Amino acid sequence: MGDDAAVLRLSPRRWRILSFLAQHALASTMDVALVCDVSRLTAHRDLVWLHEAGLVSRQRSEEDRTHTWWYKATAEGTERLRRDLAASGRPVPLQLGRRHPSASDDLLFLPLVEVSRRNPGRCGLFQWLATMDTSAWLRQHDLAYLRADGYGVWLEDGRCLRFLVHVDRGPVGEVVAEHEKRTYGLGGLLAGYRRTDPVVPVGAVLVVAEDAEREEQLLAGLVREPLRALIATTNRNMLYRHWPNEQLWRVPGEDEHRSRLIEIAG
Repeated sequence: MGDDAAVLRLSPRRWRILSFLAQHALASTMDVALVCDVSRLTAHRDLVWLHEAGLVSRQRSEEDRTHTWWYKATAEGTERLRRDLAASGRPVPLQLGRRHPSASDDLLFLPLVEVSRRNPGRCGLFQWLATMDTSAWLRQHDLAYLRADGYGVWLEDGRCLRFLVHVDRGPVGEVVAEHEKRTYGLGGLLAGYRRTDPVVPVGAVLVVAEDAEREEQLLAGLVREPLRALIATTNRNMLYRHWPNEQLWRVPGEDEHRSRLIEIAG
């Protein structure tokens, strides 16, 4: 396929899938099924159609025993999407089709979407901005010096929490001594929040630490040098144990007490 006639036959759902892939780099069939609220079989059929049309590519690792296909928008698919957005007067997202996978998508975005699907009417992810769009949003609020991994608005039982997300990537990038691993890189994670003005327009800044030890070190540092913004922490192991809305977050100075996501700012 791969011709104009094929593209003209794109259904709204297939446009939505193409848009998701162009804005979120790689995604599996299950990811697409979740975000588009369709069955896995329907997502698979649409992805195969888009792949045969030349609008998405797919790859899988020989080391992956599950043989999972990972899909991404091709240059042709991205250009078709860009033209469609521009023609309809809608904004074209930054770095469309050229984004890298974000840890915040896997740790919070997709799990929160699934929680929303499981609890219709009770809770929902009202808004989510990936890393590039979060940077643009921060610039609009004169906060260009902040580097967050995502922005979200979570609604639950009539309450609302706006939040920024930072993911601790651990001591990577160079050789680090064993005794430095628990603190290496934590100092710069929230450095931008040391500026006093303007106020960050969110209810909480969420930080996902690499492990429990680094979370403890981060909390200790925030107790010694408090920030104006409300910081809440957890770690990857904790996130994997609970649904994100049931996940318990810690606030500096509150010892072992943890709060649910919607309770953090209240």
